[in-house]
Amino acid sequence: MKSPALGHTFKNPELLSRALTHPSARTSPGTAGDNQQLEFLGDAILQAALSDLLMATHPASSEGELTAMRASLANRHSLADLGRELKLDQSLRVGTDAAREEIHQSSGALADAWEAVLGAIFLDAGYDSAKAWVVRSYGDRITQAKKLAEQANPKGQLQELLQSRNQPVPVYDLVESVGPDHEKVFTIRVLLADKEIGRGTGRSRKSAESTAASNALLKLT
Repeated sequence: MKSPALGHTFKNPELLSRALTHPSARTSPGTAGDNQQLEFLGDAILQAALSDLLMATHPASSEGELTAMRASLANRHSLADLGRELKLDQSLRVGTDAAREEIHQSSGALADAWEAVLGAIFLDAGYDSAKAWVVRSYGDRITQAKKLAEQANPKGQLQELLQSRNQPVPVYDLVESVGPDHEKVFTIRVLLADKEIGRGTGRSRKSAESTAASNALLKLT
């Protein structure tokens, strides 16, 4: 396996090896032999690190705006791009059948591998090192997060995802709008087959719907 240039030297190289082992290449029973648990951990660390960084970088932004920014940075497409930049497809260990299907180049596998590496760095060196790696990986994306969130179109992404899974079109439902007309705050929930899959707030109905869609995407991907 070719070791990627990560900008982090592991004290425990076994953590990196595990982070770069796709479930299809598992050599021992259970999830201890692949990157699934590390991906789970990395997802949590990423949410914390991005929240920390976005609050520091965009101090005037509302909770809803910060949520939308975080969602635009943490979606599967963005994480897959980060994985490609590190050439994780050249390092990810996959099974024979998965290699034939080029699973190692898929967005899902690359996104999972990137989060697994982050989880491995956290276990190897702690939160500060993991957060520093997030900063290096994202570069100026964090300072540009507000613009990226506006361009992301999470409602369109959610509809495309659901269509790809042969699921119904999501429905956006107004929960409440509070405050005077010049500074109302809207709360929207997005429903899939009458079940809530995301909720968001915003200074306009449009921004609240976008935040709700972003939150739904985080749950579904």
